[in-house]
Amino acid sequence: MRDWKAELSRILSRPPLWDEPMSEYTSMGIGGPAECLIFPQTYSELQSILSLAKEQRLPLFILGAGTNLLVRDGGIKGIVINLSALCSDFSFLQQRLFAGVAVSLPYLTKKAIERGLKGLEFATGIPGSLGGALYMNAGAHGSSVGELVLEAKVMDYEGNIKTLGRQELGFAYRHSCFQERDEIILSAVLELEPGDGPEIRYLQQRNSQERLAKQPSLPSAGSIFRNPPGLAAGKLIDDLGVKGLKIGGAMVSRKHANFIVNAGNATASDVLALIELLRDKVRSAYHVELELEVKVIGVERAMVSS
Repeated sequence: MRDWKAELSRILSRPPLWDEPMSEYTSMGIGGPAECLIFPQTYSELQSILSLAKEQRLPLFILGAGTNLLVRDGGIKGIVINLSALCSDFSFLQQRLFAGVAVSLPYLTKKAIERGLKGLEFATGIPGSLGGALYMNAGAHGSSVGELVLEAKVMDYEGNIKTLGRQELGFAYRHSCFQERDEIILSAVLELEPGDGPEIRYLQQRNSQERLAKQPSLPSAGSIFRNPPGLAAGKLIDDLGVKGLKIGGAMVSRKHANFIVNAGNATASDVLALIELLRDKVRSAYHVELELEVKVIGVERAMVSS
C-alpha cells in the first residue's frame, strides 16, 4: 500500500497541514486537530485526492467557513478539504449570480445589493459560506437561499462533475439533497430580481440591526437546534429560565436561548454536555424532542499520529 501522506504531498501544489487545530477554523473557536488539512488548487488536484482517499480508505470531510460546526475534542481523522482556493469566484450576468461555494454569503449579499438586486437581503449577517448555506438551506425572516437557486454544480466521490437542476436539490426547512448525497458542492447559480436601491438597503439595515439585537457577540455556532414544527426552539428553552446556564466554558446565551456560546476556553465536551442537558429539560417539560441544527463531527479522544 502506498504511503498516502507522501502521495498527498506529491499531488498538492500547496503543502498539506498536519495535525492542524480546528479551533482556528470554526466560529466557536473549538475543536481538536485535523489529521490532515488541505487546500486543493484545481479540480484535477481534487479528483486525484478523491481517488487516493478511495484507494486508501481515508475519511474525507469538506470544511466550509466552520460557522455551523462543532468539532469534537479528539479532532478529525483523515483528510479535511478546504475549497477556498478552488471555489471562490463569482460573477453576475444581469440578475443571475454565479458563485463558488467558498464565497462568503454576507459578501455575496453585499455585492448583490450594490447592483440593485433583491432576494438575498434576508441573508444580511448570516455568517458562513454559500456552500454551507446551500447544504443547510440557510434562511431568516421567512426566506431561504434554496428559493433562489436554479442549479448547482457538484463533484461526486468518483471525481465526476455534473449539474443538478432545481428539482433535484430537495430544498426544505433547513434541508437540501446534499445532506443525503455523497457529493461535493462546487458552485451554484442564483436567480435574483431587480429592486429599488433605497428599499433594498433599508431591508438590509433592518435585518442587520435585528440580528445584532437578538444574537450573541460571544463565539457560537449559530442556532443549536432546529425549530420543531409550529414551535420555536429558542422560546422553549427560554421559558425554562436557563439563559446563562453553564457547563465548563460553554454557556446558554443570555441574549438568545437557542445559542450556546464559548464563554471562555470551552471544549466540545462542554458544549455537547450542555446540549444534552437542554434536550433533557425540553423533553421533560414539553415532551418535545429537539433536533440538532449544528453539525457535530470528529472523535472524542485525541488521536495518535502515525
